[in-house]
Amino acid sequence: MGTWNQGGYATMAETTKGHANRKANRYSERELAGIAGFTLFTASVLLAAFSPLLATVATNTPVMHGLTHGTMFAAMAGFYFVVTRCKGRNELVSSNRVRTGFLALQLLLPGIVLLETVLAFALPLVLQFALWAVFGASGAYFSCVWADVRSSLGEERIRAANLWSFGLAGCIAAGVLAMPGPAAITAFLLLCASSFALLAASPPSTTELTSERDERWLAETSRYSPNGSYIMLVDGMMCGVIAGLVVARISKGVLPPITMGAAFVCVALIFLLLSRKAPRLLAMGRVQLVLLPFLVCGLILSGFLQAPWNTVAAPPLFVILYLLDYTNATVLSLRGTLLSISPCYCFARGRFFIVLGQALGWFAGAFVATDFGKGWLTVAAMVLIMLVCAYIVVATVRPDQYAIVAEEPEPVEAPPAPMSEPETDPEAVVEQHYKHKCAEATRAFNLTPREGEILFYLVKGRNARHIADQLYVAERTVKTHTYHIYQKMGIHSQQELIDIVEAQEAGDTA
Repeated sequence: MGTWNQGGYATMAETTKGHANRKANRYSERELAGIAGFTLFTASVLLAAFSPLLATVATNTPVMHGLTHGTMFAAMAGFYFVVTRCKGRNELVSSNRVRTGFLALQLLLPGIVLLETVLAFALPLVLQFALWAVFGASGAYFSCVWADVRSSLGEERIRAANLWSFGLAGCIAAGVLAMPGPAAITAFLLLCASSFALLAASPPSTTELTSERDERWLAETSRYSPNGSYIMLVDGMMCGVIAGLVVARISKGVLPPITMGAAFVCVALIFLLLSRKAPRLLAMGRVQLVLLPFLVCGLILSGFLQAPWNTVAAPPLFVILYLLDYTNATVLSLRGTLLSISPCYCFARGRFFIVLGQALGWFAGAFVATDFGKGWLTVAAMVLIMLVCAYIVVATVRPDQYAIVAEEPEPVEAPPAPMSEPETDPEAVVEQHYKHKCAEATRAFNLTPREGEILFYLVKGRNARHIADQLYVAERTVKTHTYHIYQKMGIHSQQELIDIVEAQEAGDTA
């Protein structure tokens, strides 16, 4: 009887603990509002960037698609560059007044396109290009805002929110593209306005205001990697070229309008499958090599074959290319949280090269679509194939290089301790506390930013496989960095590492 009672009490305790864990894992209403708003924003960006939805009578040609979309991506890249140089970036993305101003700028292009469609008047091309540039800058701004807002969710929830938001955004995009012209543009305007309304209901940003100490830390630790920058630039160029081909086929009625929406859903499904079955394949230095044969075959089919075979090959090739783009964005959305620095800075700096590459790709597609450029199509395909094949050299010499941080920075200073805020999740407080302890240990032992990331997971008791899955790197890479951490700290076990980090914190608080 006593044994049964002990077992019964144990079962009740486990059940109670399970209910408590499930309750802790539930999203709050504000978090759900933020995820919904990010989903709608993602859908609006996908629709504007990779469909002929916002084309007018004057811009609904393959050449003009390339020029207008290239202008938009160039403006986005320019804004990302400005964000990395602007010292008040955190204040910029958290200001409600600035957000409202950028919303008005974001609505200019679709509003004018709707008026042109309904009233049948034509705006001068110069003004239309200016509107595309303004729309690109506003889209880049809100992507930085959402990167900052999502940082309050924590690592696991950011990963889940990214994936499910993108999948739902693909479904929404497919639905909007199936609508007739005026209705689709109206739905697009509603997406923009609704995402902004949900942004206001989202959790407040947990990012601290920018300080001069932060700026010195970022300047010392965020040098561009030549290898990572090259890979991102070429990925973006290929994505822009193939996206231009698909959009041109859609505008001519060769492909159905929902092609792009279906492509985004496929990207989400492939990413989900790989993250569950083979997460190490999603490492930024490895995923390009894994997909290399498919990229080369797709470029050969698209560049050397005539219609309809190049049209058939274009959508699957776009899925592969956008999988690389999405993997890049997903990794960067975690970077600021893991390094305890500005999320919008990490996102903007990491996205700069791939977005710049997309601008170049769209412009190249516009050139190839001209009468003069059609003779250069085969040459362009050969150049892209050679650039892609260079992955074999670039991605294998130093595969663990990103466009966000270089591997060997100078010794850095830890970011300042956060101000205590009322009504904060206790688990989030503990996690943030440990992040700053790890940041202090990173400074004290001259660890690299990547080693600082891994240190945080080691202190939490995670093994190499778990860390590799979380950071999308190879398990071998994690073990190598762990060895370097142990060497620099002069330790031989994970428990010694934890003790040193705890002692470092005790010394700070004394």
